[in-house]
Amino acid sequence: MGSTRSKLDDHVYESIAKYTELKRDDIIAWEQRFLQQCDPGSRTMNKEQFCKFYQELRPDENVKRLSENIFRAFDLDGDHGISFSEFLIAYVATTEAPLEHKLRYAFNVYDLDHNSMIDRAEVLFILRAMFQLLGMNDNQLHKYSYEQCADTIMKTLDINEDQCISKEEFIQGLLQDHFLQSLMNPFQNK
Repeated sequence: MGSTRSKLDDHVYESIAKYTELKRDDIIAWEQRFLQQCDPGSRTMNKEQFCKFYQELRPDENVKRLSENIFRAFDLDGDHGISFSEFLIAYVATTEAPLEHKLRYAFNVYDLDHNSMIDRAEVLFILRAMFQLLGMNDNQLHKYSYEQCADTIMKTLDINEDQCISKEEFIQGLLQDHFLQSLMNPFQNK
């Protein structure tokens, strides 16, 4: 990385290092890679830039459909742009964090309408996106339909039977059901 000086304040490095356990040189390398994707003079990525960057980070997976929702989950302050700090903390949290933290991010990815609940329509979106991520297409699902899978997921995770899955129901259900966890967690370790 040579003599390129980062524009992050020391306290930002300390915060990122504490949260991610990355060394300063690693953070600088990530920052430089991140800033290459931003418009000149900008220190944030818009949704299009982020989706392209995220797909480059996960080239062996078909994350195109999920990347827009991952952008929304990573945009911690809701300003429709992702700063380097937001990106690095969220990316590390979804790749190196404990499973429960990954599932919290996964819930935010799937909560499309931001109402802190996942309904059946969102479950259907999850299924299509995850099957695409896993490289499966509609023809490979001849035995079960998306509708049947959605019904099974709702029955399994919606403990209080209110036709919605809360964040806690989602996390606890996936912690207990390893098959659903492998299906619905886009932040799996390789």
